[in-house]
Amino acid sequence: MIRIIYLIGIAITVSLFVAATLQAQEQPLDFNCGDTLMDKRDGNLYPTVLIGDQCWIAWNLNAGRQVNDMRQYNNRYIEKTCYNNMPENCNIYGGLYTWHEAMGYPEQTEESRDICPEGWHVPTKQEWEELVNHLGEKDAGQQMKVTAQHEPSWDGNNTSGFTALPAGNAYKEKFGRQHMFALFWSATPADENYAWFSQLDNFWYPAPPKYKELYIGNYFLKTNGFSVRCLRD
Repeated sequence: MIRIIYLIGIAITVSLFVAATLQAQEQPLDFNCGDTLMDKRDGNLYPTVLIGDQCWIAWNLNAGRQVNDMRQYNNRYIEKTCYNNMPENCNIYGGLYTWHEAMGYPEQTEESRDICPEGWHVPTKQEWEELVNHLGEKDAGQQMKVTAQHEPSWDGNNTSGFTALPAGNAYKEKFGRQHMFALFWSATPADENYAWFSQLDNFWYPAPPKYKELYIGNYFLKTNGFSVRCLRD
């Protein structure tokens, strides 16, 4: 009996050591902005970039299980929609999320948190404005969008390393403006039905030839499907 208990104790110790080692690999204590982040929930890898004093995930979030036509609900799962309901679009552009899904349904669950990996969060309106102030209002968007040589391509220069992609958007079963728009949620609500967002595109006023600014507004419903970028806590 003593020997059996001893062996069980060794097995438990080894299991705990392996689990701790894996966790350390997933969230290294010496993580520096610019390192690759692994989301321990699904193993997805994300590049990161330091822009001013802010550390951004330099790719659109692609967390959650796929549901079609923005049928995202308050349940125990993170749910994403892929543009045109095609999984390959999530692999390229990341998922599209309603504001409620992105924020973890904060109006219904007191202990909810947003869908970013642990240690990261959906940026507030103020944090988007800090990004604009650092890059400069006149051409912040130009510095954020990927270049014509990137795949998929756009019309920016990406000097910031933000690597914005023209992922388009969705509303219920409708999808639109892929290759034209990038829309990102902020964590800041405007009212019960609307939330603040950031927008990049390639034909908006004062085009032609390019729309170089990052527009921050609040006229889209929370039920729209937008991309999510995460900012380090």
